[in-house]
Amino acid sequence: MSPYTRPLLVFIVMATLVAQTLTRFLDGLPGGGVSNGVQGINAFLDFVLVSRIGVGPSAVVLALLAVVFPVLAYRRQRSEQAPAGKPVVRQRATKGVVPIMQSPSPERIARAVGRSSAKPADRPLTEADRQFLVKLRQDLSAQLVHEQELMDAKGTEPVVVRLVPQIPLRDVEHPRSWLGGAPAMAEHIPWPVIEGRNANFLAQICCADLPGDLWDGLGPRDGWLVFFIHPTDYAAQVLHVSELGPQRLGPEDLDIDGWSLSLPYAKTRLKPINAWPRWPVDLVSVRPGEPDPRLEGRSKASHEVYQQGFDLASPEHRPFDRSTTLEMLEIAEARLVEFLAKDLLEQALKSLDVAESASEPPGNLAELRERAATLPALLEARTKGRPMFEAALAQVRTVAERIRADQKPLSQDEIAAIMAELSQCEIIYPRTRQAPLTAHTGEGSLWAWDFECLRHDRARHAYSKSPDALPPAMRGHFEAIWQDEAAHEMAGMGHLPYRYVHKFDLDRDVTLLELPSSNLLGWMFGDVDTLVLTISKKDLAAGRFDAVITQVSN
Repeated sequence: MSPYTRPLLVFIVMATLVAQTLTRFLDGLPGGGVSNGVQGINAFLDFVLVSRIGVGPSAVVLALLAVVFPVLAYRRQRSEQAPAGKPVVRQRATKGVVPIMQSPSPERIARAVGRSSAKPADRPLTEADRQFLVKLRQDLSAQLVHEQELMDAKGTEPVVVRLVPQIPLRDVEHPRSWLGGAPAMAEHIPWPVIEGRNANFLAQICCADLPGDLWDGLGPRDGWLVFFIHPTDYAAQVLHVSELGPQRLGPEDLDIDGWSLSLPYAKTRLKPINAWPRWPVDLVSVRPGEPDPRLEGRSKASHEVYQQGFDLASPEHRPFDRSTTLEMLEIAEARLVEFLAKDLLEQALKSLDVAESASEPPGNLAELRERAATLPALLEARTKGRPMFEAALAQVRTVAERIRADQKPLSQDEIAAIMAELSQCEIIYPRTRQAPLTAHTGEGSLWAWDFECLRHDRARHAYSKSPDALPPAMRGHFEAIWQDEAAHEMAGMGHLPYRYVHKFDLDRDVTLLELPSSNLLGWMFGDVDTLVLTISKKDLAAGRFDAVITQVSN
């Protein structure tokens, strides 16, 4: 092996980490955004460096290591390949029967004899080494300056546009601009195909509603911009259509799973609806000094519901039709069956045995010992609670069979009666607290939160088609959550990207559209990041929307 092979490989790896820290370029490669390997690299970089010292300093640290590690690798490889004297073979005393060992191969002996512990002389830096280090320092400095320029320029744009979801909904039947759902374009326009795959529809924006000075006055002010994305890769296509057509549902093989938020409990057949709801948006212009409807950070509305607790029997949280009632009962049955099959004592003792036999005690060893110490109380509660779980399971199955036997829709009064019936069943969960089967306490619940997440998915689709599909109490509950989510997940146009993107020139480029990951819409890009579509002013003026650049922020 050449003495430069290992150092070169080490340098390439470290240089890749530097570039990934600054640009997340791997996310933009085909399949990179959904690759477990790329996501693992991002998680490692964020946890070890970026979350502690920031992007710029992290890149500097990795760049220094990109110099140090190849040097160490070079020295190690030279050490391994240098000739050496005959090694000393030490005999180890043994007791009892000595096992018969297989003799090492001649090749292995030759490699071992050829090793040396002698330290090679340090090689002085060459002029090429110095030039490389100077270039590396210049590139890193330029990258830091570029990032600082983007940060300083935020908020100075002459005008930006926020895409504010309508909550409460107004333009359900004939929206002018919307996110999700289906595009409205003439039948003669072919459905976009990206890299051989039918694309997913993202948004349709009315150009006539855009302010005249957006994007320095460039771009169309008539017709609609229609945005699509590849089913799994970060590749987008933008169309400019002159008029609205009928809603186009698209080819049958459309699948949003690559960008869809998942449900917390995946052990049933129940999945999120394989579509995004159509959500009308208002195009709100924001100029310097004017109030901005967009809020920084992430919405905590759903998390607060989880922490505060609730009861599925309440008008705000119960199912809203026959379908969601049956789905609720399916989740409850699956969870009850799963819980009754568990052996609490065996699980706790097995976890403790594994922890205590480990070469290094895990960080939760004290917690495991405490859990084992409280097992008598838990087992007593489990023994007392098992008949409760069995009775609850029987009741859930009885109610489900009764509903399935009658194909008629359920009225709100009938749903309320079903929930009151289920709430009469009590269980002991998660530890020793006795509570109604339908309750979600601050400590958690066996199944109520799983259904709440599924209900949220079903409710946003039903609401987007007809707000009256949700009863008043439930509609008010969800609208409050959705308003908070919409403010924190707001899409935009014409602004500097919300977060850092690598390919963006302040003088040359503009943001055509930025879509944050959204619990309201049900889509996620990157690690809950934002999808950024930029275009050069030159291409925008020429209407060359095929030149749009697609990136994911970090």
